Amino acid sequence: MGGAAIYLASIAAVLITGPQDRATKQALIFGGLFILIIGIIDDLYNLKPWQKVLGQLGSALIVVGLGVDISFLTDPFTGTIRFTGMLAIPLTVLWVISFENVINLSDGLDGLAAGISGITALVTVFASVRAGAPSVGLAAAAIAGSVFGFLPYNWHPASIFMGDAGAMYLGLALAVLSVQGLVKSTLAMAVLAPILALLVPISDAAFAILRRRSLGRPVSRRDSDHIHHRLLELGLGQKKAVVAIYIVTAAFGVLGLFSTFLPVSGSGPLAGLAIICVLLVAHKMGILSIPARKRKQDSQTKNS
Repeated sequence: MGGAAIYLASIAAVLITGPQDRATKQALIFGGLFILIIGIIDDLYNLKPWQKVLGQLGSALIVVGLGVDISFLTDPFTGTIRFTGMLAIPLTVLWVISFENVINLSDGLDGLAAGISGITALVTVFASVRAGAPSVGLAAAAIAGSVFGFLPYNWHPASIFMGDAGAMYLGLALAVLSVQGLVKSTLAMAVLAPILALLVPISDAAFAILRRRSLGRPVSRRDSDHIHHRLLELGLGQKKAVVAIYIVTAAFGVLGLFSTFLPVSGSGPLAGLAIICVLLVAHKMGILSIPARKRKQDSQTKNS
């Protein structure tokens, strides 16, 4: 039930600081409450994957209905604003559901999802102010504060867990903040800041999907080949593995913030370089390949 504590603390902070962006506030309150309830039900009764996705879809539609949508995109190459029109709703729904799942999939070690979310929220604070949306920055600060207040209890060995409820709420909150403060900004590369901060869990989720499909497994089936699992296999303890991912997350977040001060010709290649670095490290750790022992186990299972 740690997710409920994170939700209540963050919403209390949002209401006290009183950000002027009404859509952001309402989306966090009502959309957040909906996905929190879905997550609590899942934590207690283990919803089927399609039921959880249906709940995520409902939370995304609530967010859109309250005025949070990707109504336009700033062309990173020319700086011109392009309206998304009929694509606004499906784009926003996909954005929210993706963030919810990325944070949820990163919740594999004590303190991991909380730390990643807190760092990303802090990056969003500075990026929002830089993009001219200080009210969204206040809401992001509220999210960061609630997470860092929860983290001492979630640090290994954890006494309280956020569960799917907390992870999916944080994913929704970060999605709403990034849309309202950054995607809608006329600062072309502002959205890179939170995306780069989340590059480790985003890439981990993408690798997990590719890995499971290549093995013929359902995408929703859990495995022990995530980045944090590989760090444990390399001999790092839980605390060191989590801190290592914190450092990379913070470094990429700072890189994203730095890119907002550069012209597009410089920030684009910078983001590309960060992605290449993640791919190289993932390849070195064997995350991009199917372990031989897995192939052998799957072959034996099929034969039996």
